[in-house]
Amino acid sequence: MAEPAITTYGERSASAPQELGIFAFLIGKWEGGGKTKTADGKIVEFGGVTWIGRYILDGTAIADEGHASTPDGKPYFGISFRQYDAAKKAWIVEYLNVSNSFLRRQVNASSGAVKVDGETVVVIAEASDTWGRESYRVESHDRFTYTLDLSNDGGRTWNVGQIEMSFSRKE
Repeated sequence: MAEPAITTYGERSASAPQELGIFAFLIGKWEGGGKTKTADGKIVEFGGVTWIGRYILDGTAIADEGHASTPDGKPYFGISFRQYDAAKKAWIVEYLNVSNSFLRRQVNASSGAVKVDGETVVVIAEASDTWGRESYRVESHDRFTYTLDLSNDGGRTWNVGQIEMSFSRKE
């Protein structure tokens, strides 16, 4: 008999802010692949990416983890934590890069943004040196595409297509 406190993907709390639903499409297990630009400007294609989304913190937040290999074949693992602070009317999004041992604040009440544009969720992470723009285009219940663009001038211009990945739901 399974322990009742253990679930595969967690459960959303009835008291979670409705805004959390913006990222609910991530809940489950996804597999995919894509392409990335290397430092020397080459485009490298890859497969074997697993993305797993779960409700955490008693169903009031989402943790989604990515498992992949870097272009040079090294394992890569990272986790995003997404929570909406209803009191501040602001998103909190942080990224834990487990492979390289650092935590990056992407969005909070004073920096960055989460926006919805039709079927696309856009996360803008503002940093002093490099801004990131993540786009999640939800194509259906069973497919989404992720892209990452970077800016070195405060978001005035973007280096488009640093990473592009397509995912299909497995669970």
